[in-house]
Amino acid sequence: MNRRAIQTHFFCLLGLFLLLAAVTVPNASAEFYVIAGSRGVGTQIKSLPATISSPGFYYITRDLSCAVGSHGITITADNVTLDLMGFSLVGPGGTGAYDGIHMEGRANVEIRNGTVRNFPQKGISEINLGGTGHRIINIRARDNGTSGIYLVGTGYMVEKCTAVENGGSHGINAGSSSTITGNTCYDNTYDGIHAGTGSTVIGNTCRGNTAYGIYLMGNNLVAQNTATSNSTANISSCATCTFGLNHK
Repeated sequence: MNRRAIQTHFFCLLGLFLLLAAVTVPNASAEFYVIAGSRGVGTQIKSLPATISSPGFYYITRDLSCAVGSHGITITADNVTLDLMGFSLVGPGGTGAYDGIHMEGRANVEIRNGTVRNFPQKGISEINLGGTGHRIINIRARDNGTSGIYLVGTGYMVEKCTAVENGGSHGINAGSSSTITGNTCYDNTYDGIHAGTGSTVIGNTCRGNTAYGIYLMGNNLVAQNTATSNSTANISSCATCTFGLNHK
């Protein structure tokens, strides 16, 4: 084989290798959207109000607005994942007992990746003490009438969320034995974070809240938080809590 033929053969193989690499190493984020949006995996929520009554994966593909007089999304099933895919649930403002995402006594619900704003009461709520195991990840809850994220019950994870300018209660409230980490809470009209008994509160930033930056119910681990310029106190006193490296 002559030199020119060898070079041609080499460049053909190189081109084939690069083509295969492009096909077999997809972008993870793009692939996720393709799977959810066009291959029929999961259920798309197309309008509000909506009710999720069966376990499974649910998602939205655009901003959705909710009229007066109802919750945005009501979840009545356990073992649900709801992905907002970077979009928003937008409430009508005003008054009334209506939340962006509403749950009562549910278990193992994950809500992630988007904004819930301008609802008359709470952005995301679990109002029953029987609620357990929810995960709220990468949510922006802002300008809601009372709380941004409000979870009574036990065993929650609230991670990498932002609660801003929520009106009449806490930015984030998580019940007992919860993990509250990496969140930002500011300018809420009560506590930035209200942590249930036995919860872990690590790496959060809370400023400018009307009451406490971080309020502790007892037996909490509280470390590496930054809480400044909150009106009542930056971090509440707690004789049964363990503190480490907080800036206040």
